[in-house]
Amino acid sequence: MDLYRLRVEVADHPGHIGRVLVALGELAVNIIEIDCHNVDGDVRIDDLFVHATIAIDVPTIAHVVEKTGCQVIEIRPLSVHELEDPVTRSMRYITQIATAHTVTDDLIAWCAGELVRADLSCVVDSRVASTDSAAGRALAQGVAVHEREWVKRLPSMGVQPWALAMPFDDAGRCAAVVVFRTASRFTRTETARLRALLEASSRSILSTVPAAQWENPEPSWDIH
Repeated sequence: MDLYRLRVEVADHPGHIGRVLVALGELAVNIIEIDCHNVDGDVRIDDLFVHATIAIDVPTIAHVVEKTGCQVIEIRPLSVHELEDPVTRSMRYITQIATAHTVTDDLIAWCAGELVRADLSCVVDSRVASTDSAAGRALAQGVAVHEREWVKRLPSMGVQPWALAMPFDDAGRCAAVVVFRTASRFTRTETARLRALLEASSRSILSTVPAAQWENPEPSWDIH
């Protein structure tokens, strides 16, 4: 029948996610894959990729899952082409950057947004970054910054979208990639995947620069 991705916030305690899986099974919903994400505190966010083996609507699935005590953040239909494990998904976007003839800001932003399923993504140069933005703070501190931030290109829906800004070294140029999402905050797992993507991007950019220009490079931002 139908394929869905459920993003749920569950208590990080033994047995909680098990109750969710049992409830879905009793609804004739088959679990195809689970992508677990670390989050601060005593909760975690899990992506459940499921197959409804009988005709069933989204509100019913959400109701059954929330009866177990977890929060349903998002449910959306999937196509069969979107069913890929997290490692394959990460490698696909890293490979696109590593093999590109020219690594542009648009390519980095697009791959970053697709990797973490963001609603919007962009690359911000340090010369134009506002000091009171997530990008500006990430560039000033040299670390990833995760906070809520208004952005005109996304509908507000009454709340500020989440922004994750991460600085990276672009052959001596200081820049930050920023991803935005309305439905849910970004996780530690997504932050780690984005960091890996940007590290691959930096190496790819450096590989196109003559050796004389990067044997003594400018100090790079520490994103470890």
